[in-house]
Amino acid sequence: MANLLDKASIILTPTGYSSGVIHNVKPSESPFGDMTFDRNSSSTRVNAQGLIETVASDIPRIDYSKGSGAILSELASTNQVRYSEDFSNALWTKSAINMTSSTKTNPKGVNQTVYNITGAPAPGDGLFAIFASTPTGQGTGVSIWIKRTSGAGSTGNVWIGSGTQSSGTGNLVAVGNEWQRISYVAPQYGGNRIYIKPQYAHYFDIWGAQGEYGLVGGGAGRVTSYIPTTSTSVSRTADEYLNGGDVSLINSPSGVLFVERQCISSSTNEFILLTATGQDETVSIGVYGNSNGFNSVRVKTSTSTLYKGFGGAKTNMDKLAVKWDGTSVKTFRNGALAQTGTLSGGFTANQLTELHLSTGQGFYGELKQLAVFNEALTDAEIIAITTP
Repeated sequence: MANLLDKASIILTPTGYSSGVIHNVKPSESPFGDMTFDRNSSSTRVNAQGLIETVASDIPRIDYSKGSGAILSELASTNQVRYSEDFSNALWTKSAINMTSSTKTNPKGVNQTVYNITGAPAPGDGLFAIFASTPTGQGTGVSIWIKRTSGAGSTGNVWIGSGTQSSGTGNLVAVGNEWQRISYVAPQYGGNRIYIKPQYAHYFDIWGAQGEYGLVGGGAGRVTSYIPTTSTSVSRTADEYLNGGDVSLINSPSGVLFVERQCISSSTNEFILLTATGQDETVSIGVYGNSNGFNSVRVKTSTSTLYKGFGGAKTNMDKLAVKWDGTSVKTFRNGALAQTGTLSGGFTANQLTELHLSTGQGFYGELKQLAVFNEALTDAEIIAITTP
């Protein structure tokens, strides 16, 4: 596969970045084809050591929350839970909850105050906080870092939800003896509070609570990266990756676009795009996660638009490639040819000039690698680069 990637004109992996730019591995000389990056707020990521780390505004995030590094692109979100790390505050209600505090290592790897809870034997009892605002009709997500510190067995159950355990707006999660983030996402409006009910006779350390509205495709169960708060709710702006590529790096009449990516939402349309100059999608090739939760490709020439599928759920981490020429389009997923389509008129020279993750209906998720090939690869070569 390394030799095949040598044929690529653009290679992007989760490695090099600087303020306002995500750097391609290839080319290594001008024109670099790097995408500009914008996020007008600080944010957090899970670093290579598995710790929560704050990232300054306009700095891309390489996230390791799934074990290996990936470029993280997220939509804007707001943590509605105030005092997300201070559970002693009066905004946190303790009903049949015993709470203590001590200095311990938190998920940031810092020795600070950590709170320990136990109790809550009756329905409706527990630890909860009301959100800062209460919109309706949107996906609601709650999350918290937690670990069991004592109790019978190797795990203890904890209910987490945006409603009470008796109302069923949440789920029961087995929690072990290491820090883990547990979460629940309701597909529509799921209440206006975060609710934690620990299993009686077990003790748990807790840190970093979050409550979010507007999680599109809430049924996918994805909350976004942690946003710390104190006395007010706090917002994170969206990640935007734009204006990469170059006319010399993209062969409009024929080529291959390869990505290894996973979308956050299952119910929005989102594209990784090769486009005409000025983010003009009227002529474009896009690896497309559609609103039905599947992987597709959209090819728009000046005379026609073609959609073809890859198969598989867009919320899975898959290797996808689209191959095009003047007459046909082929899609590949995880080492197999998926579909073939016929173009009604192809691209002419210099029509595709730019690479984007965030134009139009932008991509939100994790991207492990991306490559653009100026030369036509054989089907066997594409099967090789997409094989997991």
